[in-house]
Amino acid sequence: MTILDPAGFGPVRTGLPVTDGGMSEAPFLKLSGISKSFSTIRVLRDISLTLNRGEVLALLGENGAGKSTLKNILSGLMAPSGGTITVKGRAYEALSLRDIGDLGFGTIHQELSLFDNLTVAENIYMPDLLRKHGLVDWTALAEGAARLLHDELGTKIDPKAPLSSLSLGERQMVEAAKAIRRARNLLIFDEPTTCLSLPERERLFAVVRKLKAAGYAIIYITHFLEEVYALADSVVIMRDGVIADAGRPADMDRDRIARAMVGRAIVEGETAPTPIEQGAPTVLKLQDLSDTELVRGVSLDLRRGEIVGIAGLMGAGRSELAEVICGLRDGTGCVELDGTPFERRSPQAAIARGLVLVSEDRRLDQAFLSRPVRENMSAPMLGDLAARLLGWLDLSREQRIVGQLIQDYGVQPARSDISMINLSGGNQQKAIIGRWLTRNPKVAILDEPTKGVDIGARQAVHRLVTDFAAKGMGFILISSDIPELLSLSHRIAVLHKGQLAGIVERADFDAGRILSMASTGERA
Repeated sequence: MTILDPAGFGPVRTGLPVTDGGMSEAPFLKLSGISKSFSTIRVLRDISLTLNRGEVLALLGENGAGKSTLKNILSGLMAPSGGTITVKGRAYEALSLRDIGDLGFGTIHQELSLFDNLTVAENIYMPDLLRKHGLVDWTALAEGAARLLHDELGTKIDPKAPLSSLSLGERQMVEAAKAIRRARNLLIFDEPTTCLSLPERERLFAVVRKLKAAGYAIIYITHFLEEVYALADSVVIMRDGVIADAGRPADMDRDRIARAMVGRAIVEGETAPTPIEQGAPTVLKLQDLSDTELVRGVSLDLRRGEIVGIAGLMGAGRSELAEVICGLRDGTGCVELDGTPFERRSPQAAIARGLVLVSEDRRLDQAFLSRPVRENMSAPMLGDLAARLLGWLDLSREQRIVGQLIQDYGVQPARSDISMINLSGGNQQKAIIGRWLTRNPKVAILDEPTKGVDIGARQAVHRLVTDFAAKGMGFILISSDIPELLSLSHRIAVLHKGQLAGIVERADFDAGRILSMASTGERA
């Protein structure tokens, strides 16, 4: 597959023809005995695998299994401690960033590497801005970015828009466009669909299949087993830094994959919520809530112990609605908590009133990445940990509380002294969810709570939500995963372009109906 830059600057990327049905005599990529240690902690041990042109290899494993470390080694971001990487017959002890560029490797990172203060087009082409007569050719830049975003990825994102104006799902598509532009031979997709709705996922699947047909070697990291069966030619499952199992999807049922990932059988099924008590009081009421950009006239109520799901396509205003409720975004309309108006809204006032938000972008909004896990998990309780008169923190009490939270919420590794950035994305999420739910708020808004979370931890999060709801906590659950909403919610509110398209009761749940409402804005 070859895509020419619209301004005539030459190929953006050149696809490589698939030979022998995508299987060549010598593999395109071969890893032999790859290991990695951080001080005394071994995170990868004797990883060996092969990948051919025109092949999609699904890389699976629990959070902390070593997938991200392996991805970073193949992205030139860190060197292995041992082993050999062989690409097209040439052996490397480690790949540098220059090697990555020369070899035509690209990575779509789950944790985005974009610049908020630049436009979409600038992000896609950085650091190779198109130039004409020594000056940046802004027209060519926008046209090239539009071709990638619109023709290749099927989005409607404006290349000239500032990145800061985009939702997290839209930013994921920009990250994809950036990686596809640079890649010529190999692409690594790291949890690319975690914030995408079903239509956006299908468009991304079409892109993966197109790249595969053009001869790209693809490593696809995911926690969604249905994506494995839809896309992958081969599967490698990691657990505790080693390869626990490998094969082809047709030969591996879901139980075998799940058992290899977590070391035990996973019983998949619906985690149904406990029925709401008759006459349960309203704990959160929204009346005609709007902002100045997207949210328009949303009215909704939440009862004690109820889980209300929020569905909608990318750009529907789901996260923006949550921010208006909590005072992170200016808005008009009325918010009531326990029957009392919540005026002069702010995050601090929300917490004081028993309203918490676990936002979609944990790295930007929720985590202190350079600080220890202990400080991240105790941040909302500093007032309780301080001595009444002198204000000194009771560090031993903090350690005991956080140690118990780490155990309760399954954060791995189970250490409070390591920096938050050294946790996998899923374990960062578990730490953040734990820090807020342990405060026992009246209302918790969870925005994409299982983003980047493995199959075992996903079930644990679902149980936490239903268990806390059964004890009387109210939940607003925002998710791009319709099956998750169908499983956990008592009702689902569907947003379309910032407006409430309708509310579906549990007895009337139907995935097709909800998707139709999200797409058209009309009740099905």
